[in-house]
Amino acid sequence: MATPTANCPSCGAPIQFALGSSIAKVCEYCRHTVVRSDRGLQSLGKVADLAETPALVSIGDEGTISGRPFRVFGRVQLNHGKGPWDEYYIALDHGQSWAWLAHAQGEWFVTSWVTGVATPPFESLRLEADIPIGPQNFRVAEIHTARITSAEGELPGAFPNNYLRRYADLRGPRLGFATLDYGDAGPNGAAFVGNALPETELKVVALGPRSQRKVKVTALKCPSCGGDVPALSPERSERLGCPYCGALSDIAERRIIAQQEQARQAPVIPIGTRGTLDGVAYVCLAWIRRGSDYEGELYEWEEFLLYAEGVGYRFLVLDPETGWSFVTALSVADLDLRPAPASVVYAGQAFAARNQAYARVLYVLGEVYWQCEVGESVSVSDFVCGDTVLSREASATEVLWSLSRPLDWSVIAAAFGLSEARRPPTPRNSISSQTIIFLVVMGLLLCAVLVLVVSNDDENGGTTSSGYRGGGVFIGGK
Repeated sequence: MATPTANCPSCGAPIQFALGSSIAKVCEYCRHTVVRSDRGLQSLGKVADLAETPALVSIGDEGTISGRPFRVFGRVQLNHGKGPWDEYYIALDHGQSWAWLAHAQGEWFVTSWVTGVATPPFESLRLEADIPIGPQNFRVAEIHTARITSAEGELPGAFPNNYLRRYADLRGPRLGFATLDYGDAGPNGAAFVGNALPETELKVVALGPRSQRKVKVTALKCPSCGGDVPALSPERSERLGCPYCGALSDIAERRIIAQQEQARQAPVIPIGTRGTLDGVAYVCLAWIRRGSDYEGELYEWEEFLLYAEGVGYRFLVLDPETGWSFVTALSVADLDLRPAPASVVYAGQAFAARNQAYARVLYVLGEVYWQCEVGESVSVSDFVCGDTVLSREASATEVLWSLSRPLDWSVIAAAFGLSEARRPPTPRNSISSQTIIFLVVMGLLLCAVLVLVVSNDDENGGTTSSGYRGGGVFIGGK
């Protein structure tokens, strides 16, 4: 129920709070944050202009989250130095409770404040550490700080200009998600618990005003060359690699992040190509080249970002050592990390450690859903079980896990309507069955010769002096 109307202490315009849980509201006339208390209304100062972030919801929108009715009442905009993102203050069940709704890394999250939770000190948090919250156990996936740079509408707290927010995002089983919010001071934080939300569970009725970036657009303009780039998923994308000049830019701020050269080659799966894999219709949004320094040489591979409505993001990866693979993100909470670093367990299977390196982004073309930067580097560890690979990517603030399975080029070509003639070069360890048979036969013959030589030396009372150490023979792999 709405509270009585009062006047903004800055400009005198009428101020009314629609939710009893709201503590502050940004005046829509003067853009000052107004806080209410038992002493009346107080201004915390003017907030900065909002960045035109891509978004699927606006203040005033209504809908359902997993069948529960909700309405959007406020928005805060945050930035930790790489670009802005939004979190929305919503009322659930016709105002009976409130929650935060956010979109990040291609997923939706909804969380509600849980009282009476003892949180560990912020300085003690570590990535992949287990933290119990109520009856559930959560695992730390991100530890970061950000500043609330702007806001609009009603808010459940008083956030002064440039408010510093220290937080940790946690993953739980069965899409469980939690945020520990430590604010700008104090060792202990507030716990917000909920879940990651499949987009099919979010139904939105667009009732609120739309800015240009919230209206479906058909093209994105490159801030470097001015070219109009066909938009594929602009309301979900953060960065754009221009196909005309190569510049990497932030979509919301129209800011150039890196001045890349024009692409030296066309990706084997053209950006914008649509195809169906396992009954799911995908569109290829981006092409990313990544690399790792290995024994003084740069080892490169290619990643193709796919998106499907209601399913989310997947990757097709072309590795010159192993060929093509289909990659799906995993929750860190679904892994048994107790045997690490020698191995990890997923879905009851043990994955043995294979290799560890640092991987960096070399080139980006198309739309990506994270605040990607050329040169950004992460630690990558691979764990294998048969032909399936678990990969761990970690920075100082975040850890991500994924599962990849091999996929033949002929399947990809058929799915996306590509010619077999576009087949990329054969991976260095891709060997035909005839070649393998030949190598096995030659290996057996070599072993027979060695046995004869050793036997002959033993009969003569001598030893070999060739330096042969009896090491294994490996076909393929690094």
